[in-house]
Amino acid sequence: MTWSTPKLKEVNCGMEINMYSPSEDEGREYEPDLF
Repeated sequence: MTWSTPKLKEVNCGMEINMYSPSEDEGREYEPDLF
């Protein structure tokens, strides 16, 4: 159970960073491309 907790947290962090990173780095042209 120890490895399950950090794994879920890492995925959530990566998803949030990926959504905010390109949004603030590029702008709004990357959002529709990724989704």
